Amino acid sequence: MLEAVIVIPVVVLLTMIVVQYVMLYHARNVTEAAARDGLRVARGYQGTAAQGKTAAEQYLTDVAPRLLVARTCDARRSTATVVIICRADVASVVPFGSFSVTEQAIGPVETFGT
Repeated sequence: MLEAVIVIPVVVLLTMIVVQYVMLYHARNVTEAAARDGLRVARGYQGTAAQGKTAAEQYLTDVAPRLLVARTCDARRSTATVVIICRADVASVVPFGSFSVTEQAIGPVETFGT
């Protein structure tokens, strides 16, 4: 009985830590995909930074509305490059700590050539 009282909480806590790690890994992949999607839109021939930001934020909302909370995306477009940075807090199942992810995508602006 004493062993069960000691072992079961430890096993439950270790399981929660593994689940949190998997959630963090998935959140990182989703955030990276959102940044790439925003980049794809913003770097288009007549695309804008605002369109890229909207696309990235919409991707986060569509794909992981409950996993990623307090999500924001920033977009900058110059004449040569586009940068999209997405940040989000990850929902936590572990009773301690808070987790966040930040991913960025950088690419050249598409230009029309004759």
